Amino acid sequence: MKMKRLGFACMLAACTLALAAAIPLFQGAAPGKAVIELEELEWDWVAPPAAQHRETGPMPQAVDKIDQSVSKSSIGYVTHLIDFEAKAVVTCNCAYSPSSASMDFGLIDSSGKFYYIHVKGGSVNQAIGISQAGSYAMAIRNNASQTVRVVGFLEF
Repeated sequence: MKMKRLGFACMLAACTLALAAAIPLFQGAAPGKAVIELEELEWDWVAPPAAQHRETGPMPQAVDKIDQSVSKSSIGYVTHLIDFEAKAVVTCNCAYSPSSASMDFGLIDSSGKFYYIHVKGGSVNQAIGISQAGSYAMAIRNNASQTVRVVGFLEF
């Protein structure tokens, strides 16, 4: 009888650990990945994104493929405005060419405030935490004097 209880307790502990390890996957960030909060990022005022909205709803995770060219000295909007709940995490995992270009990857809120990560070297893999619910669009700013092609994934 004691062996059955011990076996059940071990199984319960193993299931609890497995569930605890899986929870970050459903929050949009890979386990162990550092999350930078939106408020910690640099920001600029830019033209607000188009008024089209897409609601995320109660889904565990979504992935958008990114494959676009961003003209020199301009901003490319990757998504329309998306309604995010508080504590949401958006992960940008992209590469761009030419890798010598200076780029800014980030989120623009509905008022036009662009929170961004400045990137050099041809790639970015960063999770951004959204502490307050709101509408945001993923955007890429090309600071280079030539068109840059960006490919990758956006997870939320």
